[in-house]
Amino acid sequence: MKYLHLVLIIVIFLLISCNNSDFTEKMPLGYEFIFEGGNQNRLLKDNNLVIDSGLVDCKYNKYYIVVSVDTTFSDNPQKMPKSRLKYLIQNIKKDTVLNKISFSDLQKLIKRDKSLQDIDITK
Repeated sequence: MKYLHLVLIIVIFLLISCNNSDFTEKMPLGYEFIFEGGNQNRLLKDNNLVIDSGLVDCKYNKYYIVVSVDTTFSDNPQKMPKSRLKYLIQNIKKDTVLNKISFSDLQKLIKRDKSLQDIDITK
């Protein structure tokens, strides 16, 4: 019986500690970045899934939302080389659909377009 109590306490501690790292970040236009760790990160718009899994990072300013996505189904997408990730960009002002952009094109856009100066998705 003593061991059952100990196991129960350990299980409760693990369940509580696992949920502490999860967070949700609300963004413009009803977008939400849900970070659960590993390949379980998601992007929603108005409570509808836009990206189901593999979301690595999400940055935004008043003009754009830029997300990086691992499409290899890795268990640890945050450790993937940035050049192997897929990048999507959303124009907030026009509320256009997310469009694919390559890593090199994203870097050029950040250097060229001053409205992306504060977005550093290349960390």
